Amino acid sequence: MRGFFVAGTDTGVGKTEISRALCGMLRDRGHHPTPLKPAETGCASDQPEDALALQKACGTALPLDQICPYRFRLPAAPLVAAEAEGRTIDVGLLEAVAARARQPLVVEAAGGLIVPFARQAGRVLTNLDLAERFQLPVVLVGRAGLGTLNHCSLSAAAITARGLVLAGIVLNRVAAKDDPSVASNPFWVSELTGARVFGPTPYVPDAAARPALLKTLLSALIDTLEARR
Repeated sequence: MRGFFVAGTDTGVGKTEISRALCGMLRDRGHHPTPLKPAETGCASDQPEDALALQKACGTALPLDQICPYRFRLPAAPLVAAEAEGRTIDVGLLEAVAARARQPLVVEAAGGLIVPFARQAGRVLTNLDLAERFQLPVVLVGRAGLGTLNHCSLSAAAITARGLVLAGIVLNRVAAKDDPSVASNPFWVSELTGARVFGPTPYVPDAAARPALLKTLLSALIDTLEARR
């Protein structure tokens, strides 16, 4: 058992609520998941909301520096936010943190799959590069509505081109009112990507209540992870 790398087709698609749901389900089944948010932007250094939510969902007493090693104030891609503060992100440090972590490990990326994350040896690394370093099955989160066919298809192609396992695509409702594409999008995302598709998820205004309502929908992901033990 190793864990999941939760990536997004975009920012604001609900990666944290899906990650929290996965952490909660793992705890329900008697596991002790470790959360890792490699970088969080748009936050105070002592209040990274996503990382703290993952910490709570996992019920871990790990220090914040191990859960979210890099925190930046600018709400932008990690590399952009880091350079705005004159700082650098050491991917080697993140690999070391992941290697020491107790399994299962639930990693939540910051922003979309193809955003600049760090520089290494003169090359810009993205969240996809980070996923490749961690070698965890990827759970791709996309919007349930209009535009998701293109975003999911391109992201899925990028994931599989790197030889990574695409554990599934979660079509997440991020708006109270559905557009006409929501009903057919699961079929078409499956047709276009060949991936297992989950959703659309229920829309619940109270963010704190969402993970509990996702457990039945996402249980097959945990089943697959446990089968790898």
